Amino acid sequence: MSRRPRKKREETYHHGDLRRALVEQALRSIEREGVDALSLREVARTLNVSPRAPYRHFATKEDLLAAVAVEGYAMWGAFLAARLEGKRAPVARLRTAVEAYVAFAVEHPAAFRVMYAPYATVRETAPDLVRVRSEGHEAMLTVIREAQASGAVREGDPMHAALGLWSMMHGLSVLLVEGQLGRYDRPVEAAKMGKLVTQMLFEGLLRRE
Repeated sequence: MSRRPRKKREETYHHGDLRRALVEQALRSIEREGVDALSLREVARTLNVSPRAPYRHFATKEDLLAAVAVEGYAMWGAFLAARLEGKRAPVARLRTAVEAYVAFAVEHPAAFRVMYAPYATVRETAPDLVRVRSEGHEAMLTVIREAQASGAVREGDPMHAALGLWSMMHGLSVLLVEGQLGRYDRPVEAAKMGKLVTQMLFEGLLRRE
């Protein structure tokens, strides 16, 4: 008596870059259920691939989250570039960059949360993540240096200015993303709040004659 051949598991994901598909699906899952609920097995099930398939690309959940964070930084880079397009005045570019940070956080909360997740959650030493974070920091420092060189912003270590800007805008972003400011968690209202706080911050940064 011959045995019927075992039917192979059908997979709906037949082409393209599985690694990228895993990252994109992880981001969608985080948007719906949060970081804690994410698992490699669940991402595989959603994509209808073998439970072992994700492990060809990511050894652990932390590795997958590191890749999601890298994707988040790529999204942020494109978001910021679009906001800065056409702006030439150094102070206007700096103000736009600061306001864009808050807008990005509110419009892409899942990516924002993973980009700045606790160190125990994401593999912080992933080379790609280390690289994109460094590039992101340098991009902001460049905008600050340009504003200082124009003479409109006070001189000094640009890192100190970056720390002050980031501390205030990141704090505001977290409050908005986590719903701590009520109605301001909506993009339009969040943008207004971002502009208000930026104005207050710039009153302390701009040089007085």
